[in-house]
Amino acid sequence: MFMASNQFKVVKGCEETFETAWKETSVRLREAAGLIGFRFHKGGEVGPHVLYFSVTMWETEERFIDWRRAELYGAPRGSLGPRRASRLEEFDATVSRSNPQ
Repeated sequence: MFMASNQFKVVKGCEETFETAWKETSVRLREAAGLIGFRFHKGGEVGPHVLYFSVTMWETEERFIDWRRAELYGAPRGSLGPRRASRLEEFDATVSRSNPQ
């Protein structure tokens, strides 16, 4: 499994626009080959920004790279506009465990 995380700083007052764009992104993201799942979280305020964090989980790094090269990646990012700054981090799974419920 391969994971990619993004941290976003959204200018206060632009949260609703950003969250709407992410809802639209999530619809497209579900169509991506090799996607296992994703999470999107809202954090606290830091200065003039509100923090957000996303994690996507992929079957392989290659599937993630394929998605980044595809239109599925470019279209939603464009809709997020200049209201945000992001930082991408990538991870390979070394230990994996599921909690049975």
